[in-house]
Amino acid sequence: MKSLYAVLFIGLIVFYFVDIAFHVDSFSLEMITHNLVRFFSGFAILGIWVWYEQKLEIKIALYIILVFLVSDDIFDYIRNIDNFSFEMIIHDLLMLVWGALAGFFFMRRLE
Repeated sequence: MKSLYAVLFIGLIVFYFVDIAFHVDSFSLEMITHNLVRFFSGFAILGIWVWYEQKLEIKIALYIILVFLVSDDIFDYIRNIDNFSFEMIIHDLLMLVWGALAGFFFMRRLE
């Protein structure tokens, strides 16, 4: 359980500094939704299905995540929300990796 708490705590610290560096307001409803979608897609798809249970290949999982996240960005574009930049790609990648690590350590803890 200590490893799960460590991943969550270190992830929060890194997340805070990335938000400050890129001037991202993570407490708006739009960004909370984006962060939750990216975190839990990394948590479930990468962390649990790929790394822990090894039921999916990494290539197929990355295609699933890519389709899922691009469709979310297209939906934002239709609603006239333009947040597609290099900084947001780094931010989204951080959320995916943090979710994947948290999902892997969460499943290891359930054993």
